[in-house]
Amino acid sequence: MLKTVFLDKFDPGSPGSYLAEAIYAAERLFGVTITIHDHRALLFDADGKPLLPGRDHHTHPYCRAGRYAVPEWNRSCLAECAFQAESAALCELRPFLHHCWKGVTELVVPVERGRTPVLIFYAGAFRGPGAPPAGFEAAHAALPPADEKSVSDLARLLTLVGQGILRALESSRESERRQPPSRKQQIRKFLDEHAHEPAALSDLARALHVSPSRAGHLVTAAFGCPFQELLLAERMTRARNLLLSTDYPQKEIARCCGFGTVHYFSRMFRRFYGMPPGRCRDAKKNGVPGRDPRKRTEFI
Repeated sequence: MLKTVFLDKFDPGSPGSYLAEAIYAAERLFGVTITIHDHRALLFDADGKPLLPGRDHHTHPYCRAGRYAVPEWNRSCLAECAFQAESAALCELRPFLHHCWKGVTELVVPVERGRTPVLIFYAGAFRGPGAPPAGFEAAHAALPPADEKSVSDLARLLTLVGQGILRALESSRESERRQPPSRKQQIRKFLDEHAHEPAALSDLARALHVSPSRAGHLVTAAFGCPFQELLLAERMTRARNLLLSTDYPQKEIARCCGFGTVHYFSRMFRRFYGMPPGRCRDAKKNGVPGRDPRKRTEFI
C-alpha cells in the first residue's frame, strides 16, 4: 500500500525555513561554497532579520585566508567582486567565470528581475589560471579545477535556484492575501519593485491608474506620510540592512538603494538615523567582531 511521508520543517509559505537548506544542498552536491550578493535587500524579513545570514561573505577558507590580516587584501577582494565582477553581471545578465587576483576562479550567476540583476551568486573556489600570492601555492594547487560540464550544470541550477528564491519571496507575501490587493498592498508592491530606481509619485500614479494627486492622497491615507517620505524610509531600511549585514562599500550601497551619490546618501542617512552610515556599521562591528583593473571574466 502506497504511503505518503511529508518532509518535516518544509513550509513553502515561510522562505526562511527552507531557503538556507536549499543552498546547503547545492553546496554539498557540487562541492562548492556559495555566496549571494543581495542588491535590492530582498533577503530580509519584515523585522530586518536576514533570511540567509552570512551568505553575503565569501566564506571559502582560501578566500578568507589573509583577507583581513594583510593590508589591502580586503580592498582588493571588494574591487574584484563588488565592482569588476558585478559590473560584468550588470552588462551581460548571464553566467560567467571570474578569475580573481588571488588565483581563484569563481562562477558568477546573476539573477534578474525586470532586466536588472537583483541577486548575484558566486560559487567556488576553483583553481584559476593566475599565480597565487606567496605562501599560498599549496592551498592553490589543492583547489579543484573548473570542470566545464560541472560548472555549466551548476550555472543552470543556480539560475533556477535564484528565480525560485524570488518566487518564494513573492509567494510568502501572496499567501497572506486572500482578497484582491488593497491600495496599501499595491503601493507596497510598487516600492518593493521600484524603490531602487528614480521613482516619482507620477510613476506610482501610472501603476495605480489614477492621477498623481489621487495617488498622493492614497499614500497618505494608507501610510500616514507623503510619498517621498515613504520612499525614503524604504531606501533607508534597505541601506541599513546592507550596512549591518554586508561589507559592501557605501558607494555600492548608495547605488543599490537608489541614491544618486554617496554624499547625498550619507547626508540623508544621518538625517534619518541620527548618525552617519559609517558609524552605524562600526557600532554593529564593535558589538560583534585596487588591483589590476582589467576585466577578468570568461562567459560560459
